[in-house]
Amino acid sequence: MNMHKPIIVTNLQHHVFYVTDLERSRAFYTDLLDLQFSALNHPDSSAAMRLSQQEMRFFSFGFHHHDLCLVKHRKLQMDNGSMLHYCLAVRDPETFDAVRSRAQAMKLPIKEGRMLASAKPVARAFCVPDPDNHWIELIEELQP
Repeated sequence: MNMHKPIIVTNLQHHVFYVTDLERSRAFYTDLLDLQFSALNHPDSSAAMRLSQQEMRFFSFGFHHHDLCLVKHRKLQMDNGSMLHYCLAVRDPETFDAVRSRAQAMKLPIKEGRMLASAKPVARAFCVPDPDNHWIELIEELQP
């Protein structure tokens, strides 16, 4: 049993993951989620990124400098044949419908429901893969 005082986290502030093609991923995320481009390589990490032959692109939903960071790692091999994914929650039906319509217009394969059947029930959910097969789960949270 954990005897420490629980740490209260209000939200996950940003997500960083690897992609194979930054331009393709930029187009995908800006088209699907209307993310705004916020920066190229971060000034604090540019030297390290160059040494490791990596590039970064930062994107925002409009609340933080970045909510999503895409990293091109030239030596990393992608292996996304698992249930690894991230979930985005929305509270209004209009936003859920808008993203779903964009996914359909982009001709993305849509998996209905939650990524895991045992996940907490929500009003609606669907999942789509990005160009590198990172799964994005979009849920419409139940209203209180």
